[in-house]
Amino acid sequence: MFQYKNNELYLEDVCINDIVKKYESPCYIYSKKMIEDNINKLKEVFEDINIVFAFAAKVEGNLSILKILSDNGFGCDIVSVGELKRYMKVGGDTSKVMFSGVSKSEYEIEFAINHNIHMFNIESIPEAKRINSIAKSLGKNVKCAIRVNPDVESSTIDKITTGKRGNKFGISVDAIKENIDLLKGLENIRIEALAMHIGSQILKAEPFYEAIKVMSELKEHLTNIGFNIDTIDLGGGIGIQYDKSKDAFDFDTYKQKVIPLLKSMDVKFILEPGRFITGNASALIMKIEYIKKEWDKTFLLTNAGMNDYIRVAMYDAYNDILPIIKHDGQMIVDIVGPICESSDYFAKDRMISTVTEGDFLVLLDAGGYGASMSSNYNTRELIEQILVDGDSHRLIRKKQSFDSIIENELSCL
Repeated sequence: MFQYKNNELYLEDVCINDIVKKYESPCYIYSKKMIEDNINKLKEVFEDINIVFAFAAKVEGNLSILKILSDNGFGCDIVSVGELKRYMKVGGDTSKVMFSGVSKSEYEIEFAINHNIHMFNIESIPEAKRINSIAKSLGKNVKCAIRVNPDVESSTIDKITTGKRGNKFGISVDAIKENIDLLKGLENIRIEALAMHIGSQILKAEPFYEAIKVMSELKEHLTNIGFNIDTIDLGGGIGIQYDKSKDAFDFDTYKQKVIPLLKSMDVKFILEPGRFITGNASALIMKIEYIKKEWDKTFLLTNAGMNDYIRVAMYDAYNDILPIIKHDGQMIVDIVGPICESSDYFAKDRMISTVTEGDFLVLLDAGGYGASMSSNYNTRELIEQILVDGDSHRLIRKKQSFDSIIENELSCL
């Protein structure tokens, strides 16, 4: 959906140059059509599977985006009460909510029970006891899944792997078997599901296949000893093609190996996509404030920083970056921000079309953990978000004010 027309970059049918004339940069832009196209792609892959899709709200929590997902039948995968409240705010169906996360507080558990979520994904034995105790005090009986750590190599970077031995997430198969009697004795929770999530930004199908085999074997074991396992939560993790010179997610192998395995299991499935839905549907627009030449390097000093988009600083991530006006010629540059950190950069030694001071750049594929991980570091305001729909666009988040940053601080002056 991002393409040049007469050397001007467009998103859908909107010229991005028109965006920067109307809104303040830096800002995030989103394509409604790309979000819906990604939704339809997943529906096509899983068309023969009994499945519920639950968007991972941590990826992008803007209310307008959540409303698009809810309107398309998506539930929500949450890791906090705040995310649940966001989903409820747009009229989301709480019976399609899965509550993951390793450190759920008593308040969060009670709130979620009282709002009739579909199930909790239990990440530890102590958590199972806590949920049971709170459910008992409320006179409720709640559905739960055991989140399994299948100890599978997901072929992603260490900071976003979640299903290997030593990760904080989930319960090992051995620990589940060792605590069977305890789990059976928890009378106010119904353990009727298994859940997994082996990592983020995975581009190969094989890790999913190996993990689901572990889930299938454990499901059979638990069924044989009296548990009624009717649901398998597959988690998320399907990656996107940040670097267009490399392969995209291997859906062909997924259809050949994983889909037949799912069909053989005779349960309902849940999938928790996040980045795959919104990742490539958004971009960060930034302005080149200065061009600095020093030590045989050319720095493009932009008005966006790592507080706006932290994935490069945190994960050494790669994003394509394009000028909104394409000029003749090329230059090799470091694209950096204003934050007082050497890690505040978006690209190093990157070849781009020739630009000048005052030009605008677009950092692509910013819709996965972009705006949702932004912060007020260096007392910088959270930036605007704009939704593009065909040939129209509208503001879906205002720029934060300085007063709203400090409004909860108590003065001792």
